[in-house]
Amino acid sequence: MATTEARLSGDGNAEQVKSALLRDETSATMAGTSTEPSSSSSSSSHPPPNGDLRTMLGSSGLARRTLGICLLLLTVFLWTLSNFLASDIFADETYNKPFFLVYLNTSVFAISLIPDLLRYVKRSGVLSLWKEIASLWRDPVYSRPTPKSIVAEQEGLMDGEHTSNDDDDDFMMETNAEQDERLSFRETAKLSLEFCLLWFIANYLSSACLEYTSVASTTILTSTSGIWTLALGSMFGVETFTLRKLTGVMASIVGVVLISTVDLTGQSDENRGSFPHKSPAQIALGDAMALISAFVYGTYVTVMKRRVGSEDKVDMKLFFGMVGVFNLALLWPVFFILHWMDIEPFSLPPTGTVWAILIVNSLSSFVSDIAWAFAMLLTSPLVVTVGLSLTIPLSLVGEMVQYGQYSSMLYWIGAAVVILSFLFINHESQEETDGSKADEDGRQEIAAV
Repeated sequence: MATTEARLSGDGNAEQVKSALLRDETSATMAGTSTEPSSSSSSSSHPPPNGDLRTMLGSSGLARRTLGICLLLLTVFLWTLSNFLASDIFADETYNKPFFLVYLNTSVFAISLIPDLLRYVKRSGVLSLWKEIASLWRDPVYSRPTPKSIVAEQEGLMDGEHTSNDDDDDFMMETNAEQDERLSFRETAKLSLEFCLLWFIANYLSSACLEYTSVASTTILTSTSGIWTLALGSMFGVETFTLRKLTGVMASIVGVVLISTVDLTGQSDENRGSFPHKSPAQIALGDAMALISAFVYGTYVTVMKRRVGSEDKVDMKLFFGMVGVFNLALLWPVFFILHWMDIEPFSLPPTGTVWAILIVNSLSSFVSDIAWAFAMLLTSPLVVTVGLSLTIPLSLVGEMVQYGQYSSMLYWIGAAVVILSFLFINHESQEETDGSKADEDGRQEIAAV
């Protein structure tokens, strides 16, 4: 269930992520025409293979959109499946080890970096890799020198030099400047080190709450991360506050209150079907953990924006891969702490079935992240964000199928209010992003004249 709230945050970051992925494709194309391999640390970025995908699909917009929708539906299905798989072994305490599950999910992200690390070692050598790792502990994060090519070009322009290829040079300068804005391998690794704990806590809580509350409640409550992002972003000046956004936030709170009321009054337990019995106190604990998970993710996004300005500067595959590496390296002592405190006594999965559930859960989370990224490229951020809201009704239907658990009308109303507020806030953020882009394009046209 990695990056769960990231996909449902609805805070406008989807457009930035798509821009980053598209820029990776452009960078990969330019790198393919270069006669010399880059020696900078930023050459270790990880562009998705979307160039081949687009070539295969040709110029047909319908084909790309159809494939994008299929990948989006796959993401929705896999995400919901991973939640139900975790709930199946947590709720009845067959193997209620959320820390072990999230740690295993993290390892999948770390393993995904192995091919890239092997390519880096083949190109630059093991010694160069060790130097990069050692530099993480002593170099400041944002102290990159200006590329010599850009400095030389600027000096030439200051001296009045002007060649017949000025237009091409200007284009290359703009492209180099855009690439220079992207964080290098070293900077991305440092950022991953700083945020790995927040990311792990958010995912741990969203998994642990499944021991106490339903998948539907977990899905709905964690989807409020976008609301927390908006609230915290407005407080710290990284999001624009408007009355319409406030209306969306208040509507979401009303939906959460309706759902929590149903949970805490025991109505959801009365209609639980084969879902294990949970006391109102246990359900309250599960709902609280889901809300705290959403809040932690909102904090993560807000602090990220303050640190780097916008997420389009970050190679997200490298970022989460390094998050996995640091969590694997730094959090293994927590197993002993949780065991000693009797919070999560350590034991390996007791049966092959549990092992299979854990492995499928991890692979589902990993594949859904890849499908989500490609769906973003092939459709649009708005389509993806709206489509991901299908996880809420799908979770409600899934509970009917798996447990025979039927939610009350008040619960469905609360879920509908949360979905609508989520879509409304995303629409407002999308319009704000489009407006900012239009203003920027207008300023560039005026400057060109």
